[in-house]
Amino acid sequence: MRFERWAIALVAVILAAAGSACQGRPAGPSETARPTSTPPPPASPTATATQAVLKIETPTPTPAPASASACPEDPRVWQLVPLQGGLRDPKTGKPIQLPKPPQRIDPPCVYEGLARDLARSLVPNPDFPTPAVRGKTLSAPWFWAPGMEVPTIRVEVGTDYFFEASYDAGGRRIEDLFLPYTAVATGDPDYPVLVYVYRDYPGIAWVLSRGAGSEEPFRWGRIRLEGGEAARFVLAAAYEAKTRRWIPVTYPSLPPRLAHAVPAGSAEDVAALFGLPLWRRGELLARFGLKEIFPDSVDPAKARLAFTVIVRPDGAEARR
Repeated sequence: MRFERWAIALVAVILAAAGSACQGRPAGPSETARPTSTPPPPASPTATATQAVLKIETPTPTPAPASASACPEDPRVWQLVPLQGGLRDPKTGKPIQLPKPPQRIDPPCVYEGLARDLARSLVPNPDFPTPAVRGKTLSAPWFWAPGMEVPTIRVEVGTDYFFEASYDAGGRRIEDLFLPYTAVATGDPDYPVLVYVYRDYPGIAWVLSRGAGSEEPFRWGRIRLEGGEAARFVLAAAYEAKTRRWIPVTYPSLPPRLAHAVPAGSAEDVAALFGLPLWRRGELLARFGLKEIFPDSVDPAKARLAFTVIVRPDGAEARR
């Protein structure tokens, strides 16, 4: 694997994505968003294929959370609901239609299982979400390309895994944030739903990482933020219909803006705007009874640097 791909993928930790609308809590008030009012693009072939697996509906009010035991695990009864966030043009007062709106899984209690599998992907444990069959390739829409186009990318289910934690410039461990931003249908009966998760690292300067199953010392990575106060990485997980678990996926070819810089508070703003769950790392580990393996603080002066990643608003660049 080329160094650049390895370094960015390592920092991004393409692990299981998760969320919980049943118990996840929205963030506080957000600043006014200013999306463009460009009309939405024509439906792509990928979007058309989703109808065979999931029903795509217009937005509806969020129903009351269901109990975990009552939540449907069969993805054939789920729905993907486009979210517009209630945005209005400040001059005309008319609703703004987002060109690439996120989609929420309905019922929201489905995110409870997603939160569980995300937590289990953060540290070694017997219930790490491994797939029934490794290496299957899926096609899915990718919404973070510039402009109006929604290109199709390919992802691989359950290949390489890494555990990692991030630290600020002073060596204090950062409480990174997880926001399940959007869900898409793949048209694949084995993995019918893919969720993209924003993983934000406010004020990140260092990252420690280790491959799953490895007992080697942690590897050090230097993160340089340029043009933002937090680094954002887009994780993804596919729902495995057979085992009814969310399985981490990787990107064989890195899509645009897989890693990019964002303003401080961006994850909180997006969560509040669309009514999506938002979790912190420590919260997830504690909730599912898992133990942190990374130290609370480190000494950057003792770092044996393995790679550097420069993260900007338009993307990231890995360097030796």
